[in-house]
Amino acid sequence: MPPGHPPETVPSSQPQSRGCATAGVVVLALLLLSAAGGAAWYVLTREDPETGVYDAAPGCEVGTTEALDARVPDHELTLEEPVGGAADPFGQGRQCRWATPSGDGDAVPATATLVMVAAPNPGGVVTARESFAETTGSHNTSPVDDLGEQAVAWLDESGFTTACVAVLESNLYLETCYSAAAGYDGREPADDERLTSGAEEIARATVAALPEEIVVEED
Repeated sequence: MPPGHPPETVPSSQPQSRGCATAGVVVLALLLLSAAGGAAWYVLTREDPETGVYDAAPGCEVGTTEALDARVPDHELTLEEPVGGAADPFGQGRQCRWATPSGDGDAVPATATLVMVAAPNPGGVVTARESFAETTGSHNTSPVDDLGEQAVAWLDESGFTTACVAVLESNLYLETCYSAAAGYDGREPADDERLTSGAEEIARATVAALPEEIVVEED
């Protein structure tokens, strides 16, 4: 760290957090996938018989679990916005972010992000697999057992250390990211094991809270 520069902390300015940036990377990867020959891929997967159980992604409320309560004390929802749209071949969904409110240090600062994207049916299962491979392929991942149909975890140490877990569940791509400080002052990140276990715990609780299916009736 250069002399005279303050130590990096869990930021109080929510949109600039590593968790939010990580969620943005997921969305960017999906958008790039859409631009790189997405139309032809969309035609192929729409003809595939592997139809998923989600016509739409759940809302952010599915992420408000006891695991989130435990890992992000006194959390507030600081971001809730759509991802993708009906014209995007990778599908559409939501990204959400919760953070410990800034203040007098009553709780150790922490943040969690959640990205959920439902690939369009028919052929949504194949599309979701491609999204999973595309968005996790650039990371040094390790498998997470007994979570969804496929799950991996990784650490992002490019800023304030963040742990992420990506899960494939039918035609739904789901990703949780978690960052926390080592102490009340928020100056140093928690150790890698704590961050990874936090991301996995939040991911497991969120997957357990998913509805068995989401069916959208056509007009």
